[in-house]
Amino acid sequence: MAKADKRTPDQQKQGAALREEGSKWLARVEAAGKLEKQWMDDAERAVKAYTGETKSDDLSTSATLGNTYDFNILFANVETIVPAIINSPPAPDIRRRFADEDPAAKDVAELIERAIRTQVDDSKLQVELEGEAQDGFLAGRGIIRLRFKSDIVKDEATSDELERASDAAADGAAEEPDSGETAGDAYGAAIQPGASPVERLANECIEFEAVSWRDYRHGPAKRWKGRPWDAFRFVVQREDEDAVFDAGLISVQTDDAEKKGRGESDSDLTGWEVWDKSSRKVIFVDDNGVVLKKVDDPLELTDFFSTPAPVQPIELTGRLMPVNPFAIYSKLADELDLTTKRIRIITNHMKVKGWYPGDAGDIANMLAAEDAEFVPIGNADIWAANGGLSGAVAFWPVEKFIAVLRELYGAREQTKQAIYEITGISDIVRGASQASETATAQNIKTQWGSLRIQKMQRMMERCARDIFVMMAEIIPAKFSHETLQQMTGVQILPTQQDLTPVQPPPPPPQGAQLPPQAQQQYQAAVQAAQEAEQQRQAKLAKLQSIQQLLTQRLAMMYRIDVESDSTVKADLTRQKAETAEFMQAAGAYWAAVGPLIQQGEMSKEVAIEIFAANARLFNLGKSVEDVLEKMVTDAKAKAGQPPAPSAEQQKAQADAKAREADQAAKVADAKLKQDAAAQDMQFKRESHDMTMAEKRLDFQAKRQAARIDQNQVLLANGIVPPPDPEQIDGQALLKEMAAQRDQFGQLLAALIHELSKPKQIVRDAQGRAVTAVPMQIPQHNPGAPANGYNQ
Repeated sequence: MAKADKRTPDQQKQGAALREEGSKWLARVEAAGKLEKQWMDDAERAVKAYTGETKSDDLSTSATLGNTYDFNILFANVETIVPAIINSPPAPDIRRRFADEDPAAKDVAELIERAIRTQVDDSKLQVELEGEAQDGFLAGRGIIRLRFKSDIVKDEATSDELERASDAAADGAAEEPDSGETAGDAYGAAIQPGASPVERLANECIEFEAVSWRDYRHGPAKRWKGRPWDAFRFVVQREDEDAVFDAGLISVQTDDAEKKGRGESDSDLTGWEVWDKSSRKVIFVDDNGVVLKKVDDPLELTDFFSTPAPVQPIELTGRLMPVNPFAIYSKLADELDLTTKRIRIITNHMKVKGWYPGDAGDIANMLAAEDAEFVPIGNADIWAANGGLSGAVAFWPVEKFIAVLRELYGAREQTKQAIYEITGISDIVRGASQASETATAQNIKTQWGSLRIQKMQRMMERCARDIFVMMAEIIPAKFSHETLQQMTGVQILPTQQDLTPVQPPPPPPQGAQLPPQAQQQYQAAVQAAQEAEQQRQAKLAKLQSIQQLLTQRLAMMYRIDVESDSTVKADLTRQKAETAEFMQAAGAYWAAVGPLIQQGEMSKEVAIEIFAANARLFNLGKSVEDVLEKMVTDAKAKAGQPPAPSAEQQKAQADAKAREADQAAKVADAKLKQDAAAQDMQFKRESHDMTMAEKRLDFQAKRQAARIDQNQVLLANGIVPPPDPEQIDGQALLKEMAAQRDQFGQLLAALIHELSKPKQIVRDAQGRAVTAVPMQIPQHNPGAPANGYNQ
């Protein structure tokens, strides 16, 4: 009877193709495991030796060697090497690739560095790197992978989003979207037409996971960048199958009986997560060949894979299969363990024992006595005559065992030294030294002993750097701009204030005449508004360039360099010694070149360039290097400018300006006094002229009166008086005098007005008075309406 199967023929055909694909991937994973079976067996043996999981009671045969170690040299070596190569969290060092002016690259580099630091602090990268290092030096391969996780939250749709959604729905009638795709906003959040809640990503983060060497396989290749696929072992609870995987895809591949069996099974669901680089898809396949799910390029990385190159302490060019480090010296470890077991066996047989005659009861009592206990003995005379107690008791020859133990301990030390030579661990690396050694000898040991593990340290630094490069690709592609802005404190999105143009002040009413001071205030306000608007537009352009650079992956990697600092804490003593040496050398250098710069025999920029070139030989850190580069740049910029005056020159210039100001004040005061004297002289002259004119007029009037009296006497005597040649027109003369008096009054009023005007004191930079100028008092136009400028 055929099995029940409710699938359509097309579904059965599709399911068969998927099952065939799943079986193909399982075959590839199995073949990769067989290819590395020898290494995996060695790694499994090393893990058991490290943990001491295998126990044996028979320690006398060589068959038990390698199963359990009395002297676990592997544990000691791993626990020594791992802290020596990774004992501090790596820190990203991201900056512009070139030292040119690139504000957008500078801001993006700072943003990416802050985001990576946040992820490293929150996700405990150091713990996972230590796990990777332990697998690398215990089994021979350490793997770490990155995972991107986020939450999906629903927000109320705004009117603009609903309008875009309705437009998208209207356009959908003309052009159907691809299956599985929905309209989205600028950050990839799905917007369903007609629906009010809007889904978006939030709380994005990158997690790190150290993968066990047992749970990793890779495709055949000669270099890590050329591997075609990676596979990771997964375990999922059976009840979570529908939530984690694609139930519809599973249903197509299984008939009703298989569905029932999968539903009733209590065992966990196990399989392989395959990252196929050719299709850029992640395929989940269980151990039965069922394709559980397919995901399109989840991380969108350039190299696609979620792992950097694994850490393998022993690697051969053109071969990716690792070598178990313990397999290199396992025979020496067996020899060391055999020696230790023999020491233990011989030590167990080293007991104070002997024999005596069977009828010597007194001797038995004596041998059973405790410390400081004396036992009486009978027939002491007979014992003394027969050679005493030494002749009656024979002891076990422990001195033979002592000689053997001495040789065994010596052989064990030689075996340990041989292992240390192979692994690179010695008393120098362990920090052991003799008290009789000098400080110089101990420093030499520390310096040269660290060279033995520098290769291992560089491997961990390379791995950390690769992780940061991958994070620098994931963060701009997967993190929303809102999340990055909140996480880093670097502005990416413009605020409402940034989007609002700066309005200039309102102009004055048409036809209004502004006073000079108000006109200046208005022009200053207009200029300030224009500058604010230019700054706003420059800020918007900067934010736009940052957003564009974040979306252009290739351009960003061209303009930004991602590095990592060391993952090993520097020797504080050596670092302090180098710092002291640098400070001493810097002090001696500036003491030598300082007089040359003052005398003009060496330019300042040349001295700074030489200093910076020598300072780069010291590892002073990023901040000090940036300061040195700024010193060089500033020195070059100031090279073409005139030198700044010295303090004496500045004082002399200030004194000269003060003298000039005093002289100018004296000149101005003398001019004011001269003008006042001239006006006073003119006043006196005009007064004198008026007095003389009055006197002349009075004299002429009296002379005229006398002439009239004389003429009357002549007429009375019948004599005709002769004509007067100096007859004066009195009316015209009075008018002329009145006009002169009015002109004089006007001149006097103008002088008084000019002298009574308020004066403004003009002072120099030191606050001393230079001169006095009349103040401008705005004149109000009674006919013009009042406004903000002429009130």
